[in-house]
Amino acid sequence: MTRFNKFAAAMAISSLFCSSAVLAAADPTYASYDISLKAEIPTENFHVIPVESGWIDQEQEMGYDFGSSSLKAFEKQFQFKNTSGAIQATLTDQLNAGVPQMSNGTDAIPLKVMFNNIEVTDKAATVVTESAAKVGGRTALRISQKDSTALTVTGKFTGVVAITFEPVVAAGGNP
Repeated sequence: MTRFNKFAAAMAISSLFCSSAVLAAADPTYASYDISLKAEIPTENFHVIPVESGWIDQEQEMGYDFGSSSLKAFEKQFQFKNTSGAIQATLTDQLNAGVPQMSNGTDAIPLKVMFNNIEVTDKAATVVTESAAKVGGRTALRISQKDSTALTVTGKFTGVVAITFEPVVAAGGNP
């Protein structure tokens, strides 16, 4: 092999290795992710927040019970505290005569909302007493079919339950 051929062969081989290195750099063997995070830290004086995070901004399933021909209740735990007094709750928005509902566009299924075993309606109601709120604790939010009547409607039903929690300042307390 002549000197020129040896040189050309060496150049071809080195060129092959260099292009492999460039291809390897363009196609990494690792994965890279950007993870968006958020946190909301409530005040120590007043809060009503879900114990589990991540579900409140997503649609929740109320399954259908074939045995009773009714919807299964949706239930989640909340933690609460109000150092100034009781806590009241009110349903807002998406109400039909003060009652939340799910609809398929034609038919409606009335819903009942309970917080701490107290029904929540479009009228403000105390759902946590002053003494319980001062200490803080956990309780259930439960959304169910308004009554136990067997459903005779079919279809895909959707709805929104909008609930507002507010502190009730005890007489002589600070707002």
